[in-house]
Amino acid sequence: MTASTTDALAKVESPKSKGRIKALVRALQYLGLQKFWFVLVIVLFLIGTIGFISLSVMLGIAVNSLSGTTVPGQLMQLVTIMAGLALVTFITYYAGFRLLAGVTQNALFRLRQDLFEHTQELSLRFFDRQPIGELMSRVTNDIDVVTAFFQQPLGTLIMGILMLFTTLVAMVLLDSRLAVIASIAIPLLIGLVWLLARVAGPAFSLLQERLADLNGLMEETIAGERTIIAYRQQDKVARKQAFVSETARDTGARAQILSLVMMPLTVLVTNINIALVALTGSVMIINGTLTVGVLTTFLSLTMMFVLPLMTIFANYNFILSAAVSSGRIFSIMDEQPDIKDLPGVVELKPVLGHVVFKDVNFSYVPGRQVLKHNSFEAMPGQMIGLCGPTGAGKSTIINILTRYYDIDSGVIEIDGQDIYTVTQASLRKQIGVVLQEPFLFSDTVMNNLKYGREGATDEECITAARDANCDEFITRLPEGYNTLLTDGGSNLSQGQRQLLTIARAMVANPRILILDEATSNVDTRTERNIQAAIRKLQEGRTSFVIAHRLSTIRPAQQILVINDGEIIERGTHEEMVKAKGFYYDLYMSQFKGRIAEIIPA
Repeated sequence: MTASTTDALAKVESPKSKGRIKALVRALQYLGLQKFWFVLVIVLFLIGTIGFISLSVMLGIAVNSLSGTTVPGQLMQLVTIMAGLALVTFITYYAGFRLLAGVTQNALFRLRQDLFEHTQELSLRFFDRQPIGELMSRVTNDIDVVTAFFQQPLGTLIMGILMLFTTLVAMVLLDSRLAVIASIAIPLLIGLVWLLARVAGPAFSLLQERLADLNGLMEETIAGERTIIAYRQQDKVARKQAFVSETARDTGARAQILSLVMMPLTVLVTNINIALVALTGSVMIINGTLTVGVLTTFLSLTMMFVLPLMTIFANYNFILSAAVSSGRIFSIMDEQPDIKDLPGVVELKPVLGHVVFKDVNFSYVPGRQVLKHNSFEAMPGQMIGLCGPTGAGKSTIINILTRYYDIDSGVIEIDGQDIYTVTQASLRKQIGVVLQEPFLFSDTVMNNLKYGREGATDEECITAARDANCDEFITRLPEGYNTLLTDGGSNLSQGQRQLLTIARAMVANPRILILDEATSNVDTRTERNIQAAIRKLQEGRTSFVIAHRLSTIRPAQQILVINDGEIIERGTHEEMVKAKGFYYDLYMSQFKGRIAEIIPA
């Protein structure tokens, strides 16, 4: 094992162990979603366990009967009863496991749904700080670990716990003196478990973190494969993957070895325990205070008493892994969204699109302001252009208008209503967004268009597609509007994907429109098609257009030039060209040599 892995293990604090156990208990509470069936499972397991223990009692009675005057009919009767008990045990255990399978699957379904649905409620700030590989590991790998625990050892563990307590009761009723001797195994094994858990628990926790690192690297590598090949970095990536994988291997080996030590230790304690019971019982038989049949029964019960402990500790690695993964799952489910509706908010009614920013300040990280004292007004139906250097704060203005993030101070109003006095859902319903990188889902073209508005008809979607200049290429697809898009629309060109997102925005029919670098990744010819579609989309709507290509915002009624988080210039294209300020320099740098287009006649 590497030194770094050992150091990381040493840093894990013991309070985390309690947190892991609480998380596992919390996951097990999902079994209570079907209380009736789960209780029935417990009852069936209990009946089966009583039947199984009764076999040992009947065996002792049979041994005692053989030491005396035995009537063949009585012996046959004992054998028949034992066969009946064996059959009852089999049926109840089988029925219990069948029912438990349904209960656990329902619990896992609800756990997966709760996790997924909760992630949909979280704010963008959570996803900003959460590496995609780590997040994917938690919603896939950690769920798989909990699933493996629910599907494999859980039923055996429940049965084992019931057998442990039922056997203890039977031993106490049979002979309390021998019961005390047999119970010596419990504190010994609990002590061993406590000692090993202090090392194995952190090892399993670190293993899940290393697997998350590995998943993140694999996701990044696959996504960037084209770049890796282009720069001939395959060997370097392979070495990096090998290093991360070896770290996960070493950590996993440590975790598994520590957990597997439990089995031989349990066997050792079991053999010592049986030997003590046999020795004590033999002395009692010699002294005439115990019969051979009772000792036979007790030895059988002692084996059954330790058997559940062996079962529990044999599955110790499953328990630890599930506890660690449960903790990682619930750490996400305990996250609270940063952006919340305030008490007393109302629905934002259909608006005209009058947007006002009043002295707005914003920071992603406290103390590091991104926007400073921003104020402007957009009248209904106006086109507002946003330009400036990369990182100046253009997209941030859009992020706070849609309430993806909350401002530090100031006021943002739409049609005279503060956006913090209305629900987020009703606000975003009024705003349509077309991003620089178009995103389409692995679904049909038609369903991707309907994503813009719930309840949209096929006719409305087709009309929007025609207005967005994409009906022509859609109808040429193998199945037209029913063509299945793969991997985010990889079977379409970049321009075609962008046109579809514009059509989707048309279907949504928002009053306020945001275009974030919508034409920056396409060729000139495709850009003309997209621009024509955008002009159609902008009709009658207030639109905010972020652009590096200043030609796209030239027709804007108002252009805001943003630098270092502040609006440093504003006006029409013609006004700012004449002023020969910051905007003029930007425009000149893009259209150098085309003076006739830049300077008005």
